[in-house]
Amino acid sequence: MISHPVAGAVKALQKQALASCDTYELDRIDRALDELLRNPTNSSTPAPHRARSAMGHAYEALERRRAIAPSVSLDADRVDCGQIDSNLLVAETLAWLRTEPHLADGERVLLDDLAHGHDAASMAHRHAVPLPRMRERISRTRRHARALWHASEVRA
Repeated sequence: MISHPVAGAVKALQKQALASCDTYELDRIDRALDELLRNPTNSSTPAPHRARSAMGHAYEALERRRAIAPSVSLDADRVDCGQIDSNLLVAETLAWLRTEPHLADGERVLLDDLAHGHDAASMAHRHAVPLPRMRERISRTRRHARALWHASEVRA
């Protein structure tokens, strides 16, 4: 029998997988689901914490795999040996943005825009807000997100 926290975490990860097209994130979700289902009766922590913890452990496993056997391009003309995948951090950040329950919707939109490379000027124009006000919103949102990120690291 599967416990309610594990079932909730599994549903959340499955929903996240359905919304993703990134193979790295899908591989990570697959590993996280495996971890959750290894001990399906555990009900010691709530579903969001179980999902975040499982995703963290999956990240560590994938990083260990990359250290042991780095991926190599099959196209000889495009070999970039020794370079870090710059999209990895963006994928990590976007996954956290989608799952962090303490972020307001407006904060989530601002952080998502920043993660996708938008600057304060373009965001101010798009949201019809004066540039100084947009900079203030970005600053406050980053400060709040940074505090939430550090708090989630302490909990994990």
